[in-house]
Amino acid sequence: MKLEDRPGIKKLEKAVNINWVKIAVLAVLACLCIKYSDHVIETIRLIVYTMRPLFYGLAIAYVLNIFMKKLEKIYFPKKTDAWVTKTRRPVCVFASIILVLVLAVMLIGLVVPSLLDAVHVITKDIPSAFIRFQKWLSGILENSPELQQYVDSLDIDWNSTFRKIGDFLSKGIGDLFNSAFSVANIIVSFLFTGLISVIFSIYMLFGKERLQYQLRKLATVYVAEGITGPVQRFLTLANETFTSYIIGQITEAIILGTLCGAGMFILRLPYALMTGVIVGSTALIPVMGAYIGAFVGTVMILTINPLKALEFLIYIAILQQVEGNLIYPRVVGGSIGLPGIWVLAAVTIGGGLFGILGMLIGVPLTATVYKWVRADVNKKLAAR
Repeated sequence: MKLEDRPGIKKLEKAVNINWVKIAVLAVLACLCIKYSDHVIETIRLIVYTMRPLFYGLAIAYVLNIFMKKLEKIYFPKKTDAWVTKTRRPVCVFASIILVLVLAVMLIGLVVPSLLDAVHVITKDIPSAFIRFQKWLSGILENSPELQQYVDSLDIDWNSTFRKIGDFLSKGIGDLFNSAFSVANIIVSFLFTGLISVIFSIYMLFGKERLQYQLRKLATVYVAEGITGPVQRFLTLANETFTSYIIGQITEAIILGTLCGAGMFILRLPYALMTGVIVGSTALIPVMGAYIGAFVGTVMILTINPLKALEFLIYIAILQQVEGNLIYPRVVGGSIGLPGIWVLAAVTIGGGLFGILGMLIGVPLTATVYKWVRADVNKKLAAR
C-alpha cells in the first residue's frame, strides 16, 4: 500500500485542507471588513445601541446583587423550611430594590436641592457681585493716581470690557445652566429603556444560578480546557474587586462630604451644608470629582465674600491632600488591595482614555489585573 493511500494520511490531508479552507474564509471576511469598515462599524454601533437595555440591566443586577447577597444571609439563614427556601430569593430581590430606591431618593433629596440652590446662587448673585467688584476696583483707582495712570496707559476701554463681562455673567451663565438642565429632558426619554433594564435585571437575579450553569456548560463545550479555569478565576477575582470598590467609593464620598461640611461649619464659611453635599456627591468620581465640587463651592462663596472664598480654597486644598494621600488610598485602595500609587495612576490613565467612565472602572480593573499578576508572579517564584 502506498503511503498516500493509508487511512491516517488521508485523514491528515483532509484535516489540513479543512484548516486551509477556514483560513481562506477568515482572510476573505477580514478583507471585506476592512474594505467596508464604515458599514461594519455602523452595524456594530446599531447592535450595541439596540442592546443597551441588556447592558444597563446587567449593571443594575450587579449592583442589586451586592445587597441581595447580604440580605440572603440575614433572612432566616439557619432555617431550611420550604416556605423559607421559596421566599428567600423573591423577598431579598425586592428588598434590595426597595433599599437601593430609598438610598437613591435620599441622595437625590440631598443633592438636587443643593444643586438647584447652587445654580440659583451662580446665575443670580454673580452679576451683582461683579458690579460690587467693579465699584470696589473703581474706588481703588480713584484713590491711587499712579495706578490709574498705569491703567490708562494700557489703552483699554474698561467700561466696554466690564459691560461685556457683565452681560455674559447675567445672560451667558444662565443660558449655560439652562442648556445643562435640558439634559433632564433627554433622561426622561430613556425611561422606557430604564424600565426594560430593571425588568431584565430582576429576571437575571431570580435565575442567576441557572445562568451561571449555562455559561459554564457553554465554556466547557466551546472554550479550550486550559482557558476556562483561568478565565473563571479572573472573573471571580474581578467580581470581588468591583464589589469592594463600589462599597469603598461610596464610603469615601460620605467621609469627604462630611469632613468638608463640618470643617466649613467650624470655620463659619457660608453654604457649608450645600457645599458639603456637592463635594460628597462629586467625590463619587475617583480623586478628581471633589475638585469639581470645590470649584462650585468657591464660586458660590465668592459672591458673598472673596476673603471667605480664599479661606475655603485653603481649607479645601488641605482636605484634598488628606483625601488624596490618606483617605482615598486607604478606604478605596485598601478595600480592593491596590497601593495608593496605582490608584492615582489608574484614575489618571482611565480618565485620559475614557473620561468619567474610565475614572470609574479604571481603579477596580487595575486592581483586578494587579492581584492577578501578583498571584501569578508569587506562584512562579515559589515554584523556583
